[in-house]
Parts: sequence; structure tokens; C-alpha cells
Amino acid sequence: MSRVRGFTLIELLVALTLGVVILGAAIGYLLREMRTLTGGDIRQSVARNGRYVGVSLRHDLQRAGVGIKSTTSFGTAVVWPGSPGDTLVVLYVPYTPELAPAHPLVPPIGASNPLPPGGTCGPRCVEVVKGASQPLELAVGDLARLQILETRRLILISDLVETSDTSVAITFNERPTILRQPAGLVGGLRLDLFGTFVQELTPVVYYLDENAQLLRAPRLDLNGSPDGDVLAYGVERFDVTLVFSDGDELERADPSDEDDSNDYDDIVAVRAVVTIRADRSDPRVNEGELFRRRYEWLISPRNLRYERNRI
Repeated sequence: MSRVRGFTLIELLVALTLGVVILGAAIGYLLREMRTLTGGDIRQSVARNGRYVGVSLRHDLQRAGVGIKSTTSFGTAVVWPGSPGDTLVVLYVPYTPELAPAHPLVPPIGASNPLPPGGTCGPRCVEVVKGASQPLELAVGDLARLQILETRRLILISDLVETSDTSVAITFNERPTILRQPAGLVGGLRLDLFGTFVQELTPVVYYLDENAQLLRAPRLDLNGSPDGDVLAYGVERFDVTLVFSDGDELERADPSDEDDSNDYDDIVAVRAVVTIRADRSDPRVNEGELFRRRYEWLISPRNLRYERNRI
């Protein structure tokens, strides 16, 4: 009769040791993979935000100056510093697919030129031409430029009244500046009967709020403040500088000083620097410190380059 032989103590110890070694290696591998996946997810989230901001900035800045050339004192790429971050403004004439039409002034009958201070239908109201060749694309809340010969002002439309089949009265807010640029008819500005028109503009404003959110505003409130949507979260810094044709890089244009090389029509590029942080920290990522990454873009809008080459 044969005897059933079991495992010896040594065999059991060897088996247990091998099992512990294999299990430990498996757990170590699993922990490394989890750390890699967690770190990859955190880094990819920051990278996605960075790429999205870069694509948006390039897309908008390439439109700067479409249909409206910068002048010494009026820019289509405007920057000013602030807290918690800088503000960037891009202006252009919308096109779908043609540029928004310029609506000339309806000259009051028997009026002398230039007109007395104020509008033609009220102190903040101008009557302009509309028709089949100039359809009315303007609406309440739109930003527009009021061009009077060589003088350019911004206006925010607060009311529209069609006065005939071929004319419309445009009322605008009484503000001395909009987006840090001259606005309205302040200062006794007088309309020219034959050199005045109104044309729609599209503003795009980038700014940082107190909650580390980078906002992009394609419109303004009636009080002139940007009405933005969140573009990216976790943005700790948003720094923008202007690059001028002489190579200077400044935090803003200054057409009021004696230097004639830092005006709005001298801008050739915009540099944006953004620091983005992760939405959470992890002891397995970046040694437990909150992961951050700095992005930088130097963007040279083709319309601004064309303006400089044309001069």
C-alpha cells in the first residue's frame, strides 16, 4: 500500500517565498503603472489647456486689423497690464463672407458743414444709410467704429430705429473711452456731412479673473465691460507684451509720448506667456508639488505685418 507524501516544511517555505516575491513585484508594477497613469493624466490636462489657449490666441490675433488699419493713436491689437493679469484686445471688421458694410451719414437738409457738436438725431444719435446694397447687420449691443474723416471713435449701440426704408437712427452710449480707446462724440467732436460713417466691429478680449480663469469675450456689455466665457482654468499668469518694428518689446503702446516708435501702427507682433497649473496635486506626481507649466507664443498677425510693409 503506497503512502501519500505531502510537502515538506522547506518546500512550503520556498513556495511561500516565491509567492511573496511574485506578488510584491506585481504590486510594485501596478503601483508604478497607477503613478504613471495619474501623472500622465495630470500633465495631459495641463497640456490640453495650454494647446487650447495657444490655438485660440493664434486664431484671434490673425484677425487683428482685418478691414480696419491701425493708426498712431488707435490700435487693432491693444494690451494693458493689470491685476491679476494683463488684458489683450483684438479688433477687426466681421466678414460673412464680405466685410460688414460702412454706413454713411444721412446729411440733414440745409445743414452746414461740419455739423454742430452732437449727433444728427440727438446728442448721442446718428442717422445713417441702409439699403439693398448696405443691409443693416448692426444690432443693439454691437461695437462699431464711428469714422469722421481721419478721426476714429468706438461706439456701443444702445438703440436702433429705422427711420425710413433707406435710413436708420443709431443711438450709442455716452462713454469717453471703450476698451481704453477714444469713444463717442466727447470733446465737442463735430460730424462731417460727407466724411462720416458707422461700421460694425468685432472685439475679442482676453483677461484673467480672480479665480485663475482665463476668459475670452467676443462681446461687450452695454457698460463697456467684456462679457467673457471661460477659456481655461488654473491659469496663474497671463502676461502679454507688444513687439514693435524697432525691436522694442513693451507692455503697452503709448502714442502720447515723444517716442514715435511705440505707437499702435508700429506693432508687428504680440508675445503671450501663460502659466497653467494642474487642478489637483498628487503625492506621486512632481514629488507632491502642484504641477505647473509655462507656455509662450510669439504671434505676428499678417495684417499688422502688411501695414508695416505698406508704409
